Order: sequence, then C-alpha cells, then structure tokens
Amino acid sequence: MKDIQKVMRLDFLTAKPSAMPVFVFVVLLCFGMSLFFAPLLCAYIIFGAMVFVIPLQGIADKNGFNKLYGMIPVRRKNITRARFLYIFLVHFITEIIEIILALISINLKLYRLLPNQDGEMLQMIEDSFNDNHLTFTIIIGMFGFFCFCFSYMEMMGQIFGRENEMKILTISISVFVGLIVGFLQLSEHGIIPIFLLPSMPSSISGKIILAVSGNVLNFIICTVFGEITANKLSKREL
Repeated sequence: MKDIQKVMRLDFLTAKPSAMPVFVFVVLLCFGMSLFFAPLLCAYIIFGAMVFVIPLQGIADKNGFNKLYGMIPVRRKNITRARFLYIFLVHFITEIIEIILALISINLKLYRLLPNQDGEMLQMIEDSFNDNHLTFTIIIGMFGFFCFCFSYMEMMGQIFGRENEMKILTISISVFVGLIVGFLQLSEHGIIPIFLLPSMPSSISGKIILAVSGNVLNFIICTVFGEITANKLSKREL
C-alpha cells in the first residue's frame, strides 16, 4: 500500500502545477454562481477534476516517466493500481467538496439578496434551492459517470495504446448506444421487463446510504479496472 501511495503522490505532484489553478477557478466560479442561482451548479465542479487526470500521460511521456518508473523500487502492478485509485480519489474528493459547498449554498440562500423578488425568474431560483433532492442526485450521478468514464478510458488506453483512444471512444460509444437502443426495443415489445432507475430516497439517511453505496460501487469498479489492466500489462512484460 505504501508503494501505491507514493505513486499516487507522484501523480498528484505531476498534475498539481497546471491543474490546481484551474480547479480553484472552477470551484470559485461554480460556488459563487450556486450561492445566488442554484445549489446544483456545484455539481459542475467535477469538470475541474479532469485537469488532475487528463494531462498525466502527456506529462509522463514528455518527461520520460517510464524510465523513472523502471528505476523506483515499486512493482509495475502497483504503479498501474495507483493510477486507478488516484482517479477514484480525485473524483471522490471533488464530490465531497461539491456536497459541502451545495449545503452551504442551500443554507445561506443568498438569492434573497437579488432584486425583483416577485419575478418569475426568482421563483425558479427559489424552487432550485428548495429541491435538494435534484441537487444531490445530480452531484452523485455526475460523480459516478465521470469516475467510471475516466477509469474505463484509462484501462482501455493502457491496454490498447493511447494512440487508439479516439478509436476506443468511438467504438465504446457505438456499442453503448447500440445496447441502449436494443434494450429499449426489447422492452417496448415486452421481450424483457422495463427497467426503471431507482429514485433518490426522500429521507436523509436514505440519501446517505445511497451515496455511500454509489461511492463503494465506483471504488470497486476502479479497483477491478486497475487489476485487469495490471494483469494485462504484466503479461506483456513477461
């Protein structure tokens, strides 16, 4: 585990100089807007997490990190595992930040300082502050979606090559859309039962349980993707 922590720290320090200013800007922008217009705008802070992940491979290739990885006393599998755990933690920490800032926004209700309180737009803004259900559903949903996408693309990129990422993305989207269309067609004709996404529980305890379950599921997915990738790469080295 110490090896994995060391590699994760290296990834963070690699991305930090260029990523941190962008992330802070996104946080301040989304939080500032959420204070006056809608708490769910905090969910878009997740886009700031991308800058801690996307540049890593480019920086590593540019600075010859592959040679560095070969020199440090860390197992090759742990280097791969660390990248996937890093992806999960970046998104998880961002999700926690989003929830905290959304709660602050909900409690402050600074939209009451805006002019024209009887206007239709202000009524819509007030409704967004009262609909906590939607706010936390979007935050948890976007965390799960982006965490899955980045860990999936990391797995496919490491296994099949970064130069094939666009091809991988195109094929993956095509397969995903094809499965959705096929599923809907089969459901419409009664061949398979209609699947409904579970709704966010109304109680606070229910929301917490669902959020924790979603985080655990994403952790498991990242771990599985990491193990698949580590095993594939280790076979090539043999």
